[in-house]
Amino acid sequence: MKSISHTILIPALTSMTFTNMTRADEYNTSKSVNLSPLVTTAQAVSHTNVSVIDSKFIANTQARDLREVFNKNAEIQVGGSSQIAQKLYIRGFEDRMFRVRIDGITQSGNLLHHQGNLFFDPFLVKNIEIEKGLANVEYGAGALAGGINITTKNAFDLLGANRNYGAHFNIGGQTNKGVDTSLATYGKIKENFGLVASYNFDDVPYYRSGDGNKVSSSPAKAHNALFKLTFLPKENHSFNVNYHFNNVNSVSPYAANILTLGASPQLYASKLFAHSVSTQYDYLFNKSFHLHWNAFYSRKNLSLSPTGIYSSRDHEDPRDLLLSNLGSDISLKHYFGESRHSLKYGLNYQLISTKERYLTTESLKNNNRAYEKTAIYGGFIGANFNLLESLSLELGSRYDSFVYEDKVSKTHNTQGFSPYVSLLYTPINELSLKITQNYNTRGVMPMDASILADPSVTIKPLKAEGMHNTEFDMDYDNSLFSAHIALYHQYLKNFINTYVNNASNTAVHGSENFSRQNMDSAIRILGYEANIGLDFSFVDVHLGVAQNFPTYNNKTITDTFELMAVSGRSYYLSAGLRPFSALPQFQILWLSRFSEGIDYQGYNMYRGELASINKKAYNVHNIYFTYDVKSYLSLRLAFLNITNKTYANPYTPLNELYSMDSGNTPLYEPGFSTKFQIALSF
Repeated sequence: MKSISHTILIPALTSMTFTNMTRADEYNTSKSVNLSPLVTTAQAVSHTNVSVIDSKFIANTQARDLREVFNKNAEIQVGGSSQIAQKLYIRGFEDRMFRVRIDGITQSGNLLHHQGNLFFDPFLVKNIEIEKGLANVEYGAGALAGGINITTKNAFDLLGANRNYGAHFNIGGQTNKGVDTSLATYGKIKENFGLVASYNFDDVPYYRSGDGNKVSSSPAKAHNALFKLTFLPKENHSFNVNYHFNNVNSVSPYAANILTLGASPQLYASKLFAHSVSTQYDYLFNKSFHLHWNAFYSRKNLSLSPTGIYSSRDHEDPRDLLLSNLGSDISLKHYFGESRHSLKYGLNYQLISTKERYLTTESLKNNNRAYEKTAIYGGFIGANFNLLESLSLELGSRYDSFVYEDKVSKTHNTQGFSPYVSLLYTPINELSLKITQNYNTRGVMPMDASILADPSVTIKPLKAEGMHNTEFDMDYDNSLFSAHIALYHQYLKNFINTYVNNASNTAVHGSENFSRQNMDSAIRILGYEANIGLDFSFVDVHLGVAQNFPTYNNKTITDTFELMAVSGRSYYLSAGLRPFSALPQFQILWLSRFSEGIDYQGYNMYRGELASINKKAYNVHNIYFTYDVKSYLSLRLAFLNITNKTYANPYTPLNELYSMDSGNTPLYEPGFSTKFQIALSF
């Protein structure tokens, strides 16, 4: 039989006793998986529309935030400057357009549109799988643009052979500016009982941009903790309990990416507390049946309070915002026949709510209760047929019902199917071609919690959103040369715009014209991404390029909260070098990011008018050194932004509600910095 030779990672399911089905297995389980002999730290591993970022890259680059974790794909960008404001953009879409899970814990909802929604500690990340366009139906409801699945390590992942306990300790710092310390302990309570406990502290008192000025939103302190209990009661059974804690304290303008009053805007102390827990059970019977059950709960609390003297022009009241997610899902998968066809099906439930506390009587007029919730009931069925040795067909659908109760107690019932079909053809071991057509439905969910307190915001009768995605993917990998090309067309109808204001040049908050409603016309996106790579024993080089073109009524749109941002063409270039054959544990990685400028008349979806958009090009270059002195000791050195560029990532929204007036400027990314880290394992 032929074998698929795409470079992929095979993550362990939750134990050492059995392994989860890989993406290649799901596309064609009759074929064996031939791993590329060299998986480098300079390239995100990809298979058709799936990208995987592994823990080795995260460790070797000393990644501390989203920008550094997702730094090696042209189609993946992080806008937002400081940690509290960082948002993940994939093919231009905000992460809010994706179904995001961390250890099975869904990250749906929006506390504040000016801040990021995705917080996790990179320290114990095992891998990050990103599905673009078509998300695995097991992910759950609402995956309009795809799915993001983040998995952390358990005790059995960390323990070596014949070891019952261990510890890992990192200490490091950077000159621009901060310290980062992580400690993890892990061990076997019994032979089949493992526990991980970790704590991370990251302190950035400030950083300077390339021009030498302090960035006003850069101060941040983050405390992160993780506890993970793994129980293997008997062969082919696995049970996990995960607990995550995040506490991020920062100082920034209310619009955390934008200086709205020159050099001295009103600053806000921002405090985020997040607790989340999940339980997961997996059972694999004779390689012919797999059952997965997951239940989760998360609660995020964000408080903002002005610091110093209130400014007369740039002022928002103190906020105390809550976002909660609760849910459970179960999926079952059967494999049958000599060709190993598969059938999968399952059910999902989720309850998501938002609330603002401690409001004034004025904020609660017009029947406003500053509380919203949505209950989501869904199910799915899908099948994979290996029609020929080189041809696989996958098809299926989700159906989801969304019951949304808005801030004035009005109920909106929305629902819909999310069908998909994909055809994977592997004419030779090294080459695969895939065509995908899918339609994703997302019903109405709670709006941005930070505007619940505004009694003037009206909510129109709402329809479910729907996204058509048509995509062609080609992958080639002969272990020395690899190439990936994706072309896609997306058609988003009934997009729910939470910030519509038809009164041009009037204030948004407090305006009687501010409403939440479906857009009248569809949003179209054309895009492409491509990368090539050469891998040798002592060096690997990879180059990627990506761009997309979002339009509304044939006009390119401006940046839009909860949807996407617009940029010129993006590139990345990486080169990994292992210069000494006698010292393979010494590695060098060069990583460069480029973005072309863009200048256009864009359609502003908040006010229904054209706006002039000008975003500047940038290039930034980093170099990383890693030396594994012993199996228990690693030294890591990095030089970031070595040309000391002053730049703002174009995916930091520059034409949105708080930055439309003249004189506003973006908050810049860090200038030159040196990072050093010592990692010890016991």
